[in-house]
Amino acid sequence: GLLYDTTVCIGCKACVAACTAANGLEPDTEMSGGIWQMPVDLNPQTKNIIQLYRSPDGAESSFMKRQCMQCVDPACASACPFSALSKGKFGIVEWEPSRCIGCRFCEISCPFDVPRFEWAKFNPKIVKCELCRHRLPEGLQPACTEVCPVGAVIFGTRDQLLREAHRRIAANPGKY
Repeated sequence: GLLYDTTVCIGCKACVAACTAANGLEPDTEMSGGIWQMPVDLNPQTKNIIQLYRSPDGAESSFMKRQCMQCVDPACASACPFSALSKGKFGIVEWEPSRCIGCRFCEISCPFDVPRFEWAKFNPKIVKCELCRHRLPEGLQPACTEVCPVGAVIFGTRDQLLREAHRRIAANPGKY
């Protein structure tokens, strides 16, 4: 899984660009007139995004990383009538294109609004973070964790991530 620490994230969006490159996606440059990659939200070209959250009174702000939560019991997989989405190796919610009929039940059922359907493509697919599962057998970690310059997002087993979270909290309890 991933551990994302909002108190460390600087909003550089290196993770967004690395994800796009590692997964062979076209950068979403619509908002910049074709110049910069600057997606507004998850979409068929963007599997993860850093968004700025501001409190309603504007007194506080924080960067938030949005992507598939790799749920323990994923609603998207439960809703899929042909098991195109399933919990796979390493606990990753994986999409199998040969089983997908394009019903988009996964989009409707996800409480986090993550899976996105490629409406503009002739042969569309569902786009969502799969923790760079194509990189893991090569001993590589997900691209987003590999490029984070401040360690705001790290990859590991659940036990490793919990130990690191507890270490960070103990080292600076007033921060969390």
